Amino acid sequence: MNDRQLYSLPETARKLTVSERTVMREIERGKLKAARVGRKYLISEEALAQYLGKRITSGSLDQKIHELCQTKKSEMITLLQKLVSIPSESETENVTLMARYLKEKLEEFKIRNFLHGEGEGVAVQGTYGYAEKGIMLDCPLDITPVGSLAKWMFPPYEGVIKNGRMIGRGTADCKGGIVAMIYAALVLRELVEESKIRVELVFDGGEQNGGYHGMRSVLEEGLSVDAGMIGYAGKQDDIQIGCRGYHRYILITHGQSVHTGARHQMGVNAINKMAKLITTIERTPLPTPQNPYFPFGSRTTFTLIDGGDAINMVPDKCEARLDIRTIPRQSRRQIQHFLTKVIKQIKRDDRDFNVTIQYEIGCDAYLLDEREEIIIALQHAIQNTLHKNPKLLVHGPAHTGALLYQHHTPVVVWGPKGGNVHTYNEFVEVESLPETVEIYVKTILNFFSISSQDSSRPSS
Repeated sequence: MNDRQLYSLPETARKLTVSERTVMREIERGKLKAARVGRKYLISEEALAQYLGKRITSGSLDQKIHELCQTKKSEMITLLQKLVSIPSESETENVTLMARYLKEKLEEFKIRNFLHGEGEGVAVQGTYGYAEKGIMLDCPLDITPVGSLAKWMFPPYEGVIKNGRMIGRGTADCKGGIVAMIYAALVLRELVEESKIRVELVFDGGEQNGGYHGMRSVLEEGLSVDAGMIGYAGKQDDIQIGCRGYHRYILITHGQSVHTGARHQMGVNAINKMAKLITTIERTPLPTPQNPYFPFGSRTTFTLIDGGDAINMVPDKCEARLDIRTIPRQSRRQIQHFLTKVIKQIKRDDRDFNVTIQYEIGCDAYLLDEREEIIIALQHAIQNTLHKNPKLLVHGPAHTGALLYQHHTPVVVWGPKGGNVHTYNEFVEVESLPETVEIYVKTILNFFSISSQDSSRPSS
C-alpha cells in the first residue's frame, strides 16, 4: 500500500467534513476501520470508501454527491494513469487508439456510445439521459509532443504521482478532464432518472492543430445540446466564457530565377519580396475594436517560412504561414480586407511585387453573455463546493468553444486543478479530481433545475 492510499486523522476529518473527534468516535465504534501506528491512526482509501458507501443512502443531496465522488477517487486515478499511458499525440494513429479505448470504457460503464469519424476526425460520444434539453461535456483526445525527455521529472507517459500531483503529458490537457466528465455521468446515473436529464460526453481528435476535425465529425452527425463545458485544467479560480479566434493563411511571393552570378540579369528575389511583406504587415496596425474582456487584443504572427532551391539561384518562390489571432467583432472578411490593403500599398511602390494568398483554416472569436444559464449554473456549483466566487475571463488561445458558438451552443471552460500545459512536467492535482466531478454534477443539476426532491433514484 503506497502513501497516497493512507490518510491521517486530520486528513480523514477534512474529507468527511467532520471533526477529528467524530472520526475517532466512528473508529472506536468499529464503523470506520483504521490501523494504529504508534500513537497515530491511519485510514486506508478502501476503508474510507467502504465507510462513505454506508453513509450515502441518507443525508442531503450535496452530501450524497460529495461522498459518491470521494468513493470513486481511487478509480479516477487509475483511469487517468491508463489514459496518460496512451501517447495520443496529435496527428498520430494513437489518437484513434485513445478513442477506441474510451469507447470500451464507456461500454464497460454501460454508457451508450458512438464512434465518429477516423484519423484526425475521430471522436467518441457517450450519452446519459433522454431529456430533450441537453448539456455537453467536452475534452480533446490529442496531446502535444513531450519534447526532450531529459527535461521531465518522470517519464511523461507513466502518470507518476509526486506530492499530490500526477505528472505526465496530457494530464492537464485534457485527460484529467476526460476522467472527471466520465465520472460525473456515473455519479449522475446513481442520483437522477434518465428521463430528467441528458448529458453528452464528447472526446474529440484534431484539436491541437486547430482543425477541430473530431468535433466537426460530431457536428456533422448532429449534436443537439443547449450548452457545454470544456475540461481544460487550470487554477480553478476563474470561468472562461470566451476565447480569441484565429485565421491562418499561406502567403506565396513569386519572383524570377536567374544565376546569382549573372552579369546582366538581376532576376526577382521572392525571399526579398516576402521580407518586405512581413515587415509591412508587422508595421501596419490591425484594426482592433475595444473589448474589456480582451485587453490583450489581437495578434499577427508569421510562424513558418520556406523559399529557394539552391545557394547559387535567385529564388523565384517563397512561402510563409501567417497566424492571426482575433477578438470579437473582427471577422475573417475584415482580416481579408486588411491583407488586401497592405498588398496594394506594397504594389504601389514595387511593380515587381507579386503575391498569392491562400486561406487555410480559422474560426472567429466568441464571448458569452454573463447571464448565460451555463455560466450561472457553474458559478453556483463552484460557490457551493469551493466557497469562492470565480472570476469571468476569456482564453487567449482558441478552442472548440469558438466552433460550437458558431453552431449556437454556448460553451464555458473549467476543469481540474493543474498546470504546465504544452510544456514540461505537465500535471493534475489528484485531490482535485473528485472535487471537479462534484462541481460538474452540481452544475448539471443546476442547469436542469433538479433539486433533492427531483433526485428520486436511490443510491447504492
